[in-house]
Amino acid sequence: MDWAIISKYILPPLVGAVIGYFTNLIAVKMLFFPHEEKRIFGRRVPFTPGAIPKGKARLAKAAGNIVQNDLFTKEDISSRLLTEEVERPLIDKVMGILSENIRDTGSILTGGADKYDKLEESFVDLLSEKISEAIKMMDIQNIIKREGTSMINDHIAESLVLSIVVSDNLIEKAMTSVASAMEEFIDTRGREMIHEITSSRIHDLGDRTPLHVLAQAGYSEEFVREKLAAAYRESVVNAVNSALKRIDVASIVENKINSMSVEELEKGVLQVMKTELDMIVRLGALIGLVIGSINIFI
Repeated sequence: MDWAIISKYILPPLVGAVIGYFTNLIAVKMLFFPHEEKRIFGRRVPFTPGAIPKGKARLAKAAGNIVQNDLFTKEDISSRLLTEEVERPLIDKVMGILSENIRDTGSILTGGADKYDKLEESFVDLLSEKISEAIKMMDIQNIIKREGTSMINDHIAESLVLSIVVSDNLIEKAMTSVASAMEEFIDTRGREMIHEITSSRIHDLGDRTPLHVLAQAGYSEEFVREKLAAAYRESVVNAVNSALKRIDVASIVENKINSMSVEELEKGVLQVMKTELDMIVRLGALIGLVIGSINIFI
């Protein structure tokens, strides 16, 4: 092939492609290289360090602000946690726990049946003590005397014979004796009887499920589910708001990028952008080839 043809029709596109390729390759490389500032005779060499190493601090700050303000907002986090795919399994799990009898659930939560029994007994003791104290504070003796005297007087008033035979003094003595005996009984055996009754009721309650107890109180299963869902949504919103107030996402991202070496930063960028950067280099070759081809006809 004639050299004139080569120099006119082949060489210009080829040279343009080579120039375009290496121009873009150098531009891409200058994003990272050199990693450090270079000096000759005490003067800084232009374009050193590379664009990314030179602007690393500014890049870190900008990335932190973007992540916090645009990518990691409380609305985005809450919306992810409040989807039906996340919410429904959690509510179903809680409803499943509430469907188990209280004793079995308590045994799981406390770490065994023995621990649950001890906790139940402690609760019975505490409840019995509080009930006993409440009864003692009621002044049982005076209540019995007052209410008993009133009831007897009401019955006596209905009978003429009893109203003649039974005097007010006799009624008072009788009620005083009964009230004293009752107070003594409560002091000596009241706590024991209260404990026995309370223990029986609490033990029977353990064989029921929380949902059954709530149903007896007038709360349907659907109502419980709705309340759990509402409580979950409120908790998520509050937790996310509280967490983001305590966590400075922008500073975390900024500090993380600043703590990275230029090599680590370069590796990270290339992992994400290698295909695009290679395309830019090839695009330079293509543009050079086109420009070189156009020059043939100029």
